[in-house]
Amino acid sequence: MWTTLQEWYQQPFDYEWIIHHRSTRGLHRSLQNMFGAATLLYAAASILMLFSSRGPQGLLAQAWVGLVLLLQVAVALRWFFGPLPTRRDFIAFAIFGDVGLTSVLVLYEPFGALIGSGLFVVTGALCTYFLSQRWLLAHLAWCVVFVSITAVRAMFTGSEDVPTALAGGLVAIAINSAIPLLAHIAWTAIGRDARRSLLDPLTELLNRRGVEDAALTLMSRSHARGHCLVVVVVDIDRFKAVNDYFGHDAGDDVIVTVAHRLRELFEDDGVVARTGGEEFLVVFTGTIEHAHDMVHRIGHSLYRGDDRIPITVSVGAAVVSSPSDLWNDNAATITKATRAADSMMYRAKYDGGNRTASIQL
Repeated sequence: MWTTLQEWYQQPFDYEWIIHHRSTRGLHRSLQNMFGAATLLYAAASILMLFSSRGPQGLLAQAWVGLVLLLQVAVALRWFFGPLPTRRDFIAFAIFGDVGLTSVLVLYEPFGALIGSGLFVVTGALCTYFLSQRWLLAHLAWCVVFVSITAVRAMFTGSEDVPTALAGGLVAIAINSAIPLLAHIAWTAIGRDARRSLLDPLTELLNRRGVEDAALTLMSRSHARGHCLVVVVVDIDRFKAVNDYFGHDAGDDVIVTVAHRLRELFEDDGVVARTGGEEFLVVFTGTIEHAHDMVHRIGHSLYRGDDRIPITVSVGAAVVSSPSDLWNDNAATITKATRAADSMMYRAKYDGGNRTASIQL
């Protein structure tokens, strides 16, 4: 268990990957509506407790609860009608949820506060799926401390007998800490395996499955900017001879070298994937002049005179100009451009290799 917790804590948390993964992209509005409804639940509980004998007593306490109530409604409207929150927005919502709820619950009688502490689970759900391990642990520590103090208050104020206060405190701690912690551990493990399934283990580039999703995201951005989309297929020349004469380990070194140089060349405006044994796929965007310049730089960037094994490549490129009838912002456009680029690569290879062929669509 300790090893599992250590591995979980050390895993990187990638908010952008979670939000923009194609499996969650269509759930954005539903998620916003769900958290908006949960925030309204806070507000409804605040209204009901204003009329409860266990609720806030005195004009000042009721005024504060009313102010927090208005803030809760404003936050709910932001969830319902605003854009998808950024990571900083989620952090702000989590802090507001914990601090705001606590500031209201301390005004209740202790046992009423124990019951109301169940609402911390809403913030816990937000931390579980959209914030890092550290933020979740901070939230859990806040909940445990608050519930523990509230349970002790309930025992010593005499409003409830000791067994009832202890039982209520233990249930509240279990709901607010154990469930979110286990869910975050599972969610992190699933996310880690999902990310690994999109990567080529030798080069750590995207694989064929991974590049499709990344290319669609890149494509939508380029379309919005009026840039052209370029799909490039790169194939290492005479790679079988490299394996035959130098061995498969040397062949792997050549593949890793090509991957590293392609990643360096397109790190600012494109995605690179290894889609076959010695074949790579590059998708990038830019102006038409930039596109043709980058395509012709590929072969020169991969060849180095001081390499122990000289590397030459056949490059095929398909340039989808903007505007174009091919623009659909879907996988069909990428597929058509990839097929065209693949045909151009084979033309370059049949012409002797170590050259580039391109077509404009």
